[in-house]
Amino acid sequence: MNSMTMIHNVYDTPYNGESAARVTVAQYSAAEVIQQFLALYNCMDFKPELEELGIGRFHLMRRKKALREFRALSIALWGLALQKSFPNDADTFFQEFRATLASLFPSPKERELMENRINIYVDILAAKKDTDFLPIASYLAEVLALDAEDTRRLRLKLSLIMRNLYTMIFDKLV
Repeated sequence: MNSMTMIHNVYDTPYNGESAARVTVAQYSAAEVIQQFLALYNCMDFKPELEELGIGRFHLMRRKKALREFRALSIALWGLALQKSFPNDADTFFQEFRATLASLFPSPKERELMENRINIYVDILAAKKDTDFLPIASYLAEVLALDAEDTRRLRLKLSLIMRNLYTMIFDKLV
C-alpha cells in the first residue's frame, strides 16, 4: 500500500512570545484518502445545485443525466484537489480510486459511462486546473442542454457551483 505525505505548518509559541513555524509531516495512505472521499461522495445529493439550475424533481431524465454529470465532475475535482495537496502521489492514488469504480457502479454499462465522463472532465480541467472553471461550465451547460436567455449568467452560475464543489472537496480531502 502506498502512502502520501502532507506537510503541515504548526506554529509554536516560544517563551519570548514570538510565533515560530515548525513543519510536521503527516503520512496518509491511499486507503485513508480514498475512504475520506468516498464518505463525502456518498453524502453528495446535488439537490441545491439542480434547483439552482432549474432542474426539478419532475424532470426525471434531465435530473438523472445531471446527477451523473455532477458525480463524474466531483470525482475529477477530487483528482484535481489531490494534485494540489499531494503532487508526488496524486496520479497514483487517483488511479487506485478509479480501480474501485466497480464497487460504486456495479453495472458495466454505467461504469463505462462514468469512466468516460470522468475522463472528459479530467481532460477539460487539465488546461486551467482550479484557476478558471468557465470552460467546464460551458461544457456542462451544453451537455445538460440548459436553456438560458443569458448564457453568460448561466456559465457564471455553473462556474460558481463548481468552485464551491471544488472548495468543499479540497477542504475535506483528509
